[in-house]
Amino acid sequence: MKKLSAIIQIVVVLLLIGFGTFHLYKGNFELSMATIPVLVGFYLFMLSRQKKAGSAGHGEHGSQER
Repeated sequence: MKKLSAIIQIVVVLLLIGFGTFHLYKGNFELSMATIPVLVGFYLFMLSRQKKAGSAGHGEHGSQER
């Protein structure tokens, strides 16, 4: 399931970047820059999910004493 969600995330990001690039070359600067808040929000969402997953697994795989 993680592989499928990663593929979906990559496709969504590439579509947003492609959409912004297409409209930038057509001269519609406002529409091309409108994708930036979506990409930043997506990045922050993924960053918070990654931190949450890292802190949840930290107790199990903490430092081991030798």
